Formats: sequence, structure tokens, C-alpha cells
Amino acid sequence: MKKVINQKVILTALIVGLFASVAFIFIQPLFGMLTLTSRHAAAYVKLGEYDASTALLLSWLVHMSVSVFYALLSTIIFNINRTWLVNITQVFALGWITTLTATPANEFVVKLITSLQFPDLSTLSALNTEIGPKLWLHIMFFGVVIAGVWLMNKNEISKSE
Repeated sequence: MKKVINQKVILTALIVGLFASVAFIFIQPLFGMLTLTSRHAAAYVKLGEYDASTALLLSWLVHMSVSVFYALLSTIIFNINRTWLVNITQVFALGWITTLTATPANEFVVKLITSLQFPDLSTLSALNTEIGPKLWLHIMFFGVVIAGVWLMNKNEISKSE
């Protein structure tokens, strides 16, 4: 059995995750939402008394870190099974899971960063079960990730031939 995580997998996830994280922020307003990074930065300034530059940098760092983690997860799944059925299933499944958890997860991060303490989980919003713009945006994000992973792997295969 081949190794699931290696240097190539990590590099692919890093490149694709960073690209997809930027795409997410640029596409988010098309779904009628303020960007995640601007909302987090505003909360860091208001609740944590961070200066605006530090808050914006921190919000991007958090967003990109989460995106790279999601890209790593997708890249691992892709390398285990590259069939279109698995790829499409993971785009929709991970899109749904991240939509469910996005609101409480974002609240958790904001409270953690602004108070420097782990927040009580009972203070967080419920899971988001709404089928709407957040779901479509998350599905789009994972679609971009899988397309990027596929392209990088296709490019690697053509280089070796």
C-alpha cells in the first residue's frame, strides 16, 4: 500500500489550498456575503482590540490555514481513490460538513483569538442546516480544490512521460 501522506501530497495541498482560499474570498461577495476575512478582522478589532492591520493579517492567516487543512484532507482522499464518483461525493460531502460547522467554528475562532481562552461550546451557534449561499460557496471551494489537485497530478503525470 502506498504512503497516503508524503512531500508531494503536502506541497499539492499547500499550493491548491492557498489558491482556493484566495478564490473563496474573491468569490464570496458574489454570493451576497461580506468576506470571511473582513468579518473576522472587524471582530478582532472590536472584541479583541487588535489594530486593523494585525486583525486583517490574522484573519487571512486563520482562513488560509483552514483552507490548506481542507485541501490536505481532499488531496489525501483523492490519492486514496481518484474515481469521479469519489471526487464528486467528497466535494458535496465536505461542502455540506463545512457548511454545517462554519458558523460555530468561526465563532469559536473569533472568541478564542479575542479572549485568548477556549470559549464555552454552549455559547456557540447551532449547526447551520440551511441550504443556500454558504452551502454553494463551500461546494464551489471543494470543487476548486479537487480541480486543482487533479490538474497538479495530471501535470505531474505528463512530466514523467
